[in-house]
Amino acid sequence: MIHLANIMIVTDDARLGANSLKKLEKQRYKVRLVSSQAEALRESELDRPDIILLGDTLAGGDPITFARMLKSAPATDDTPICLVTSHPSAELEGRALAAGISDVVTPPITDTKLMARLRPLIRLSSMQVELQQRGIAARSLEPSAEAVTPRQSEEPDRILLIGRDLETIAEHLPDAQLSMAADPFIAEEQLETKFYDAAIAVADERPDAYLDLCIQSRNNPRLFNLPLILIANPKQIDEDTAYDHGVSGYFTQPTDPFMLHNTAMFLVRRQRARWAIREALSETARPALKDPATGVFSRAFFDSYLPIRVAYAQDLRRPLSIAFFRVPDVENIRQRFGDEQANHLRLQVAQWITGLLRVEDMTARYEENEFCVVLPDSPRNEASLVLNRIAGVLAYTDFAVREVYEPVKVLVRVGSAELQEGESAESLVARARQAVVE
Repeated sequence: MIHLANIMIVTDDARLGANSLKKLEKQRYKVRLVSSQAEALRESELDRPDIILLGDTLAGGDPITFARMLKSAPATDDTPICLVTSHPSAELEGRALAAGISDVVTPPITDTKLMARLRPLIRLSSMQVELQQRGIAARSLEPSAEAVTPRQSEEPDRILLIGRDLETIAEHLPDAQLSMAADPFIAEEQLETKFYDAAIAVADERPDAYLDLCIQSRNNPRLFNLPLILIANPKQIDEDTAYDHGVSGYFTQPTDPFMLHNTAMFLVRRQRARWAIREALSETARPALKDPATGVFSRAFFDSYLPIRVAYAQDLRRPLSIAFFRVPDVENIRQRFGDEQANHLRLQVAQWITGLLRVEDMTARYEENEFCVVLPDSPRNEASLVLNRIAGVLAYTDFAVREVYEPVKVLVRVGSAELQEGESAESLVARARQAVVE
């Protein structure tokens, strides 16, 4: 069976362990339940988890002390850790922050809430794995190449506060660079033009406007990962509704400002880590590994990378999809206007494809007017939604090509395939390319 991620639950609370295991397995995660520190350390070295879920109690010691131990162990130093506690407090969350824990989840722990809180951490883990896999492929072509490591920004935290009467919240974020938006409509404009590490919204008598802002952010490729905390009257917006609309954290009014501060810091740190990995991933596309005409990865890098990615997916039983984009209109432009114009159009198409994908998706130029995209941890049904959206965006885009004094349209032909058990990289490529013809 294919698993979306590998999660280790570490707790000696039998009820919490059994409930969490049931919830996660229902969502197609591979779950291992352990009850002691020693067992968790041993198992994490043998079968490296994507996420470690810690309970309040743990045989052999305190969970926060154990989190520090995990953060100092080579096998788990960059593994996101989530603490599930039934006794939340600002003091506990402060200790968790200092220990390097990625998130703290408190009751009520519904399926909706748990999945919403774990999904971004799993994504962070996937990005880290992609960085490692690209490094292995790069060194197979350039043995002397140094590994690219994420570098955290030292700039102040950038947080957008949305709503009215925000003075108390602002007072408890003294070290952050704060911006204000009086309502969701103004906030939407600011989010489109500036970068923020997180946003905190205090809903007023127009709760639907705040929910709309949340869901619009999740549907916006630029804002998809923006951490967004919503503070609301539970009679107007309950917790599951908020998480269904894409919030990252939820508080009821009145709010403990210290716990709000801690949650914001968890989310900011996660966003900063994501930006650092994103930057490191972009740095993996060194000139020697890129196609000079389009700026995406070269065919040589693709041929080195894909077998490594396939082996990883097969070993851990993780989904992997690839897709081919064939752009015959580039050849039409070449015949009508010349090589320079065709090259300019091909470059623009490559940039659009890359810009509409996740940063951990790898794009390479496969042949003259054909690109291949590798989508780690993506089943084909999810990959197909993304690819059809990209093809639709390209079809409705008017490309401006140098010295061509008319809008240029392109019709992109797309084909995809999901890795099957025991399949080779060559077979996967052949099936995906065949799907373009079909």
